[in-house]
Amino acid sequence: MLSLSDNEFSVLSFLVRNFTERLTIRNIAHRLDFSPAGVFNILKKLEKQGIVAGQKLGTGLFYSINFESRIACHLASIVLLYSDEKIDVGIEKLKSANAAIIDKKNLILITDGMTVLDVSIDGVNIITKTEDEITDLLRKKDAQMLQILKNGVVLFGEEKVVAIIKKCVSGF
Repeated sequence: MLSLSDNEFSVLSFLVRNFTERLTIRNIAHRLDFSPAGVFNILKKLEKQGIVAGQKLGTGLFYSINFESRIACHLASIVLLYSDEKIDVGIEKLKSANAAIIDKKNLILITDGMTVLDVSIDGVNIITKTEDEITDLLRKKDAQMLQILKNGVVLFGEEKVVAIIKKCVSGF
């Protein structure tokens, strides 16, 4: 049975949300304010379980989520759903979208391109995009889209968001 400590969950979440970056143990440790030794142990455990993969380039060893693993994809879905903040949005009116990601200022609705959504939330910028448009923006490393993914929470459609990330990973 697989269990994750809070620190392991944090490292996994960081790798999923920062999938466009080449991340070393030192990068991860510095940005999460963890010790490099602690991150090393976490990554080795996750690598042994097939959840992350290390890739040697030159003298560097870079880590990323192993999206070929079903367990890693399920864990990626879970970390995208998790948030410390309470987000109170009437999800029912959004359900005609395929997925929704929200941060403090933006709500991204991923649609099929045919469905028209009439949604407004005070103080929140509503962005409606197709799966292909989101994929293109992430591949182009669009700053706004990456920021929403890094800081936001998936309200629903987490499998769709993971599939988009998995598609994009092959482009980096």
